[in-house]
Amino acid sequence: MLRNTPEAIYDLTLDLVKIPSFSATPGERLCADRICEHLSTLSAFRKHPEDLRRIPVPGSPHGSTAIMALVRAEPPTPRTVILEGHFDVVDIEVYGPLKDVALDAEACTRRMKEMPLPEEARRDLESGNYLFGRGVMDMKFGLAMAMCLLAEASENPGAFGVNLMLMAVPDEENNSAGMRAALSALAGAQDEGLDLLGCIMVEPSDPGFIGGNGRVVSFGTVGKIMPFVLVMGKEAHGSEYFDGINANLILAHLNLLLEGNPELADIKGEEHYPPMACLKQKDLREAYSITLPERACAYYSLITTCHTPESLLARIDEAAAEALQRSAEHLDRCKRAFAERANLPGWPPTPRGRVIRYADLFESAKRAFGAALETHLKDFLENLPGSMDEREKGIALVNEVLTISGEKGPLAVTGFMPPFYPYRTNFRATEKERVFAAIGDAVVEEARKTFGETLHKNEHFGGVSDLSYLGFQGNPADLEALRQNLPGWGILYGLPVEDLLKLDIPALNIGPSGKDAHKMTERLELGYSLRVAPKLLRSAVVRLGSYGWEGGDRAHD
Repeated sequence: MLRNTPEAIYDLTLDLVKIPSFSATPGERLCADRICEHLSTLSAFRKHPEDLRRIPVPGSPHGSTAIMALVRAEPPTPRTVILEGHFDVVDIEVYGPLKDVALDAEACTRRMKEMPLPEEARRDLESGNYLFGRGVMDMKFGLAMAMCLLAEASENPGAFGVNLMLMAVPDEENNSAGMRAALSALAGAQDEGLDLLGCIMVEPSDPGFIGGNGRVVSFGTVGKIMPFVLVMGKEAHGSEYFDGINANLILAHLNLLLEGNPELADIKGEEHYPPMACLKQKDLREAYSITLPERACAYYSLITTCHTPESLLARIDEAAAEALQRSAEHLDRCKRAFAERANLPGWPPTPRGRVIRYADLFESAKRAFGAALETHLKDFLENLPGSMDEREKGIALVNEVLTISGEKGPLAVTGFMPPFYPYRTNFRATEKERVFAAIGDAVVEEARKTFGETLHKNEHFGGVSDLSYLGFQGNPADLEALRQNLPGWGILYGLPVEDLLKLDIPALNIGPSGKDAHKMTERLELGYSLRVAPKLLRSAVVRLGSYGWEGGDRAHD
């Protein structure tokens, strides 16, 4: 039975870790089943089974679901605090000979003694204060902590003065399909009268940005945008090199402009987020040929606390135009030098090329193909191999649209690949934001005074997280650039934009402590996680329930 004690949280963590809930696999459904099995024993859900809901993830081939569990306070109130966490984990391939015990945390910890480990991990293992295993830190302990707090609210509905809603989701480590499905349920709950005061995520307490250190309380979350550029050069036989334009050359210049560029990195105060990184670059032909590659594509990842899709796409357009220009200038210099060395008459100047957004390319293709283009493209996507991920399918779709359009190079098509994460910032502009900021400050002070623990305050959780889907803080028109320029919107990838725009939910992250998420040495720090983190989480909820929302502030009593 679930209870809000360190022993119960620990036991529940071990139980959840044993479930192979790898992202985008049938294990996600198994873990959802197990979570519901635990929660269904609570008196709140025996009395009101309708308050324990499964939310289907659209398009999941495995029947994955998110879970929304609402424990109502007594006396009744619309005021509700959301506790959020994910139950999917990354795979265990890195565990090598320990794969058989990677999901048995206690056995994994014992077997770690047999492995060559980095010095810090070896010290932590020998201290006896760490539990090793996949998912112990990221993030099944946090989820167990939230579930046990829900159990306390169930047994004592008058304890907190607010309703507690657990939102447990799959697919966070992949495309956040679970939270994207759940946000519509949140918007629906708000429409039905619940006053969503804010959300406390229980991810590990990690700075997550360059130069960060120590445990943190985060007041928001970074965003992530994935722009792509598909370039089209000009085919030519390799022996007639200067008659063509190699698409790979254009991408090489583009990468020099974008990759690692500090001008595109968000650096604010003490938070320093990484610059743009190219996650994929390839030409688009399937077989060997001496012909110069005509088409190539790259997509990039940018962690951001300020860019919107429209503002970033404008920067990408500029970079693509400059890459085309630099490529042409480079080829012209080479032509002149080669002609002079070989005593040849030379070649015409290289065309400078143009930039076209995917939305405009689509309209060009529609004029060429006719009204049936959308049906054709849907069939095209459905016939692609299932082994291709959403980004590979997106690239194939852009390539098909380019072919249909009849456009000729040199050119660059710009747009976005999934996933998209809006940033979430606490601007202290509304009562809810100000209260959540004050609660975060109070938790940091309580950690210092009561437990002798130093917590740092971050404006943004540094790792991409599901807090992104608690609302959109830009201009709604900014989302149009995403919707219009993301290939396969609504089929390959989608976001319930109207529901997202309904929400404006402030956030905090208060979680356990650990190290090396996603690595073989992933581990949970037991002392802080069992002794301190659950009490800080509970205290934050108590403070939110005691705040005088009609005017008086008792949050710091």
